[in-house]
Amino acid sequence: MYDAIIFDFDGTIIDTEINLFNTLNKHINDKNNEPISLEEYKASIGSVSKELDHKILTALGSELALEEMFKDHYEGTKRLPMKPVVKELVEYGHQNQIKMGIATSSYKEHIMPNVLRLELDKYIDVVKGREDVAFVKPNPELYIQAAHELNVKPSKCLAIEDTTNGAKAAIDAGMDVIVITHDITEDLNFDSLDLLHKNIEAKDIINLYL
Repeated sequence: MYDAIIFDFDGTIIDTEINLFNTLNKHINDKNNEPISLEEYKASIGSVSKELDHKILTALGSELALEEMFKDHYEGTKRLPMKPVVKELVEYGHQNQIKMGIATSSYKEHIMPNVLRLELDKYIDVVKGREDVAFVKPNPELYIQAAHELNVKPSKCLAIEDTTNGAKAAIDAGMDVIVITHDITEDLNFDSLDLLHKNIEAKDIINLYL
């Protein structure tokens, strides 16, 4: 049994990753430059990569073009629904007084419009983002801080993730982790990680672990 559930955001609560990948390459293509490969993108998913960030900035040509790309991406996320497994877990957590948080490598200002749109602010007790820590995932600091603010021991927290970087961060924080993959992360290699479960329905998570 767990006293808290901590969710990753991008790719976990809503499927933003494919939207960002496609939007990024659309803008790069508009500049007649070589697109970012799916393999490059996957390597940094759930974390940050200075090397990839530099390559993207070079391909887009300017900070202004990068800002325009992200603006286009964030606008596109406004139509994305909450993933069904998360919706069911949030509803169950709320009904059963289980504390809930979000731990994301994104800046909070970038995810909060969707948190509010989906009315998650009514149920989520803590949101920790990139600006709150010195190091993002796969460093465990985001999860450690979220558990601390929830006043729950990491060992009593269940983390819901979609990436290897995110799962490693939660495991290193001392949490059990369930991974729910999507089109971008489904073929990532999770074999080295001691996961509680992978790609399991919400009803089974509830019955087995909550």
